[in-house]
Amino acid sequence: MRETKSVFTFDEPIERLWSGITVYEVLVHWLADEVRGRPKVGGEFSWTWKLGLEGDFTTHGVYKKIEPLKELVMEWKDHPADPTGNIYLQLLFESLGPNKSQLTIVNGGFPEGEGSDVWIEGAKEAWDGQAIHLKGFLNENPDITKFFKKT
Repeated sequence: MRETKSVFTFDEPIERLWSGITVYEVLVHWLADEVRGRPKVGGEFSWTWKLGLEGDFTTHGVYKKIEPLKELVMEWKDHPADPTGNIYLQLLFESLGPNKSQLTIVNGGFPEGEGSDVWIEGAKEAWDGQAIHLKGFLNENPDITKFFKKT
């Protein structure tokens, strides 16, 4: 199986970075237009992007591993590169100090062979772009708790 890997440094405490990625009310502000499913092992999620004239694109998956402030692993149930559920996203979090953290994005499980090249290249470009978008969102929103669902 093949994978892509990128590492990003954030001028954010690890807790804030973790919340920016795991609180679904926050995800709709930087990742997708619609987000369903709260992170819990075995829980399902879906992300929908509204693509204008092209219509909507929705992807579905399952949370496979959650280690707060350290690791989040998801598997896709319907990824076009391999709809059998082998495509995964692993997010590794590391604190580099009180106001600095690192996010490693591993997107893998892609089948061997040249047919996967376009998917791997697209995945790397997309997740790198999302990480940059997340950085901007966190920078522009010092208090992301305002997006949290009030209980």
